[in-house]
Amino acid sequence: KKKWSKGKVRDKLNNLVLFDKVTLEKFRKEVPSYKLITPSVVSERLKIRGSLAKKGLLDLHKEGKIRMVSKHHSQWIFTRSTTAEEAEEAASAAAEAKEADKAEKAEKGGKGKKKAGKADKEE
Repeated sequence: KKKWSKGKVRDKLNNLVLFDKVTLEKFRKEVPSYKLITPSVVSERLKIRGSLAKKGLLDLHKEGKIRMVSKHHSQWIFTRSTTAEEAEEAASAAAEAKEADKAEKAEKGGKGKKKAGKADKEE
């Protein structure tokens, strides 16, 4: 008779529920320098609970140290806060890229793929 294995056993995470002084200092110093900031990334790197990471990230966002990219009910995404000049440059670069993309589409002549018709078959 086959004996069933107990399955994979995961190690229990022992993450902090409240900030202690050392962790709070590390949080305030290191997190704003991350390129991608999510509660899960912060929780894993600093060994804190996800709920604590969310509250801390909201505080940093209110202080203007990090910038929100996307807020979904289950996953928040932040990034480093840039200065106003850098933000304007990024916005203008994005606008230029959009214009170039529109011009490229206009050159191609329309949307989507062209269906093979009688004219194409004759050639």
